[in-house]
Amino acid sequence: MLSNNDSYDIVIVGSGLLGQICALLCGKYNLRTLLISKKSFNENTIKEVSFDDETARLLDSIQVYSKIKDVINTPKYTDLVTIESNIVQRSPVIKANNNFPSLITFIPNDLDEKMLESCSENSNINVIDNFIISDFDSDTNSYSLKNGNSIIKVEAPFLICSDESDEFINKKVNINFDDLGYAREWLLVDISLKSGKDLENVYRQICDPVRPTSYIALSETRYRFQFQLLTGEKKEDMCSISKVHDLISNWLAPNQYNIEYLTTFEFKGRCASNFQTENIFLIGKAAYQIPPYAAQSLNSGIRDIANLIWKINLIKNYKGKNEIIYSYNIERNTKIRQTIKSSIVLGQLIDSISVALQNNTPLEEAIAPEAREQAFGKRSKLSDDVNEPGIYNSITHDIYSGQRLAKNIKGKNNTLIDIDKSVGFNFAIISRTNIFDHLESETVSKLKELNCKFLSNIQEIELDPNLTEVLTMGDIIVRPDMKIFGVSSKKLTTEQICKDLLYQVT
Repeated sequence: MLSNNDSYDIVIVGSGLLGQICALLCGKYNLRTLLISKKSFNENTIKEVSFDDETARLLDSIQVYSKIKDVINTPKYTDLVTIESNIVQRSPVIKANNNFPSLITFIPNDLDEKMLESCSENSNINVIDNFIISDFDSDTNSYSLKNGNSIIKVEAPFLICSDESDEFINKKVNINFDDLGYAREWLLVDISLKSGKDLENVYRQICDPVRPTSYIALSETRYRFQFQLLTGEKKEDMCSISKVHDLISNWLAPNQYNIEYLTTFEFKGRCASNFQTENIFLIGKAAYQIPPYAAQSLNSGIRDIANLIWKINLIKNYKGKNEIIYSYNIERNTKIRQTIKSSIVLGQLIDSISVALQNNTPLEEAIAPEAREQAFGKRSKLSDDVNEPGIYNSITHDIYSGQRLAKNIKGKNNTLIDIDKSVGFNFAIISRTNIFDHLESETVSKLKELNCKFLSNIQEIELDPNLTEVLTMGDIIVRPDMKIFGVSSKKLTTEQICKDLLYQVT
């Protein structure tokens, strides 16, 4: 129950899937959280329909993955095909190194319901609906929440916005958005099959020379079709039932499915110039739009909250430096722009393949090699003279900084250790030997004040031979988001790198 002058650690605006997951992560950190929305939870809006293994890993860490297993789907593979079903590119969906499928799809409302149920059960989270923020005093961290004629004031030092349509927050933050040079109008159609065997369980991009198309299996019987609008086509004409039946006729007859939802939506690339103003933060769609070709929108939002919330926790619960909060924009903005660029390239690749097929041009001539490489995830070698920006090892260049640590490690007698459960959203130091032999007592004491975890006698970083080799030379220092802060070596001792960490965060 919301009362006047309630006090919270964090207020989250936007109760969609990302806002709910953000609240659950805050609850895991024991941060008192208010999750507010000006819309009904059941309102039909454009929502994400997939996430990857790293998002699954985070959901498992906050104890909700097991609760959603009955409402998620694992496609057999992702592919690019021609209209004749010839395969251009195909990748089977398999378990990643962290033991979760590399791609998971879902029906948005079903997953929303599960997440909302988890939020409602969490004693650290207060969920309210149909409220808007009508005023905000930055000096007192006071928010006025309006619902009809009633106004309730609450206080919180941090405000997170995950709703791109919140005009008040956008105006208050006063952040400009950069157009990254891509915009395509698409028709989105969600259908339910009357029989679950009429379409493949795949995530498919179809390089139709007339109209680029995709369809995504959300469950055994639910699918999302997406059709690119052609020049001159009107949105209202495309949203007619007869037009939808015509577009889907290559795969299904009208009597084989029901239309659950349809709308037009502009796939575009844009990014906020800054993801924060003081203690107001934008996450996910509030901060950027990513064309959906690489299915990274929800995943990127999850990376945002994993990056942001541990820093708020450090400030609120461990007397961390207030300045560390500014690393959120430093660490995420550039990453997001890279993700948008990669997704745009994939969209352009699909268009190029379609044009090549239309003109009978060989694909190797129509598509630049660098476009194919970037679209399918190949990365250039890291520069030897640029460190990962943000809260990472600042003493010397470290090619491991910023990498996400594998979920499983092995200790003595080959004992398998789940690092997510052992570390639990805290700093950690991992060593093949006894960590305390490498650190001064004062440093150990300060690290313990941050609830740092010490994992000694570790023999192997499972499925990551490079980091296993690192353990033979030094120790690995890990941040609460499971990203590597840095690794020690003969030239950089564990004591030195831990002092660098303490200097940056306390």
